[in-house]
Amino acid sequence: MSKLDEVADNAEHHDLAAEMEQGSWAAATDADPMITTSVRLPKSLLDWVRHAAAAQHVRPSVLIRQWIEQHRDADETEGAGDLAGRVERLERAVFRDTRAS
Repeated sequence: MSKLDEVADNAEHHDLAAEMEQGSWAAATDADPMITTSVRLPKSLLDWVRHAAAAQHVRPSVLIRQWIEQHRDADETEGAGDLAGRVERLERAVFRDTRAS
């Protein structure tokens, strides 16, 4: 008899009610649980992310999450709706694009 068969047989022929009475349900839940998502990236970009992550001794997914959180935090501190913050983000984007060419 396999282990799976033993477990199934035990569940069929054993009253678990007494054991469940002694147990407790986990009432605490994470207010902001982690979820998994998928992102399609060009191989060259993923290779670059992997290299950057290895240099920091973290997994690529950790580094990507850190970058997203940093960007979110920067948007919140700059005042995402005020004109000065919008101009600053625009200038950064324009200057970053001109340096890349």
